[in-house]
Amino acid sequence: MNSSNNTPLGSRKSSPATRYVIRMGIGIALYVATLFAAIAMQNAGIGSWQPMLLTLPSVAVIAWAIIAFYRESDEFAQRQLGESFIIGFAVGVPLLLVVGLLEMFGGPHLNWMIAFGVMMTGWLIGSLVSSVRYR
Repeated sequence: MNSSNNTPLGSRKSSPATRYVIRMGIGIALYVATLFAAIAMQNAGIGSWQPMLLTLPSVAVIAWAIIAFYRESDEFAQRQLGESFIIGFAVGVPLLLVVGLLEMFGGPHLNWMIAFGVMMTGWLIGSLVSSVRYR
């Protein structure tokens, strides 16, 4: 398979970004499939926490995709990814801390999915800031 269009997933000829997109796509597809299966299990009355276990392999695949992308990338891409994580953490954690403290003192309860959304939005903001900064 000498053609760049026919390189296998593990080949060094494809770029780290291409391999990341493929791996992340597999992880997200697995997550969606197992999420629907978990919802069906829960609707069938099968426990409250057991269906959640179905999604854990997809979480491992997604984590592997991100870690592998970091390890396979050059120093510049590693710096951008690291900076996007740092900015995302710096944006998300203080917001969640304030909401958690307000909740502790009588404020409304924050669903963990909203907390996840806040962290992912922080990472998105960090990615945008990092990409604009290094244009």
